[in-house]
This record gives sequence, C-alpha cells and structure tokens, in this order.
Amino acid sequence: MTSPIPDQAEARRARQQRRRDRSREDILAAARAVLLRDGISSVTLEAVAREAGMSKTGLYYYFASKEALVFELVFAVWQGQGERVRNAVETVDTGAAALGAIIRNTVEGYAPRMDDFRVAFLLGQVSSSSGLQLSPEQFERIRPINDMLLSNATGKLAEGGRRGTVEPRMLAFLAYVSALGLLTMKGLVESQGDPLLYSDEQLIDALSKVFAAAATDG
Repeated sequence: MTSPIPDQAEARRARQQRRRDRSREDILAAARAVLLRDGISSVTLEAVAREAGMSKTGLYYYFASKEALVFELVFAVWQGQGERVRNAVETVDTGAAALGAIIRNTVEGYAPRMDDFRVAFLLGQVSSSSGLQLSPEQFERIRPINDMLLSNATGKLAEGGRRGTVEPRMLAFLAYVSALGLLTMKGLVESQGDPLLYSDEQLIDALSKVFAAAATDG
C-alpha cells in the first residue's frame, strides 16, 4: 500500500485537528453547562462526559483532571476578553482614550455575559473546590493576557509625556479593576432584582471621565 502524497496527508491532519478542536470545545461547553446549572461541586469528569455525550475515557484524552478542565474554561473567558480589550485600545490615539477603551470594552464585554464574569472572577473566591489552584505553568499562560489588557494603554500613556502621580501601567490596571468592580456591583444588585440607579452607559462614561482626568494630571 502506498503512503498518502504530502498534500493528502496534510489535509487529513487538518481534518483530524478540526475534529479534536470541536471535541474540546464541546467538552468546555458541557462543563460550563454543568457548572451554571448544578454548581461547581457537580463539575466532575463523569458529569461533564455525560453532558458532552462521550465516555470518561474519551474526556481524559483532552483533560487529565477536573482542575485542568476548570482552568481551561476560565482561561478561555480571560483570553477572549483580553483580545477584545487589546483590539479596542489599538484603535485609539491617546492615553486617556485608551483608559476609556479598557473600561468600556470590559463592561460591555461582560455585561451581557454575567455568568462568564462570575465564572472568571468570582468562582475561585466563593468555592474551595473550584479547581482554580493555579500551577506555575498556568500562571505563565495567564501573564500574556495581562499584556493584552494593559500594554497598549501603558504605551499610549507614556507617549503622551504625562507626569502624573500614578505610573502608566498602574493607571491602566486601576482602570481595568474599576471596570471589574462596577461589574461586581452590577451582578450583585441585579441578582437581587434591584438594578443600579445608573445605566451601564452612564457608568462607563463617568468612570472614563475620571480616568481621563487622571491621564492628563500633571
């Protein structure tokens, strides 16, 4: 039997990779469904395998443990949002506008997906069994996301020659965590049926003005 010619072999490998990627995405979607429906304590490899319609052995091919699975679920949220913020900041010209882009795209990115926000930022704080005890290797994967979120804004603030009392990267970081704080409060009050007095747009605009003033300070 002759071996496949190179183009055929490459096409076959590409199809196999697409199948693996789809299976991995199906597993993550199943894990998210189990988590949101039944809580973190119910996220076991057996439960996720059932939800995904596959065997536990098949799931082990992709994820060796619950901890690895939960990390990938959270990492996908962080990475997607990091890319969203990075792309938005790249389109503006000034440090002040960059801070506004961080705030706007963080709030607008998560506000329609508050379940993802809770998974990404609150899960590890409210559950000792969350599986979010990060390894050094996982921290290494997360660090580039910090650069996605902050580096462009830091550079634009520095280019502006500002001499403010807060250094540029810290100012970008504070803009980001302020947006996360806004989302935390929004999620808290809305879950109680008592929404905030101000609209998302009003809050984004006001917070952006606060940080624009800080960007031009000094």
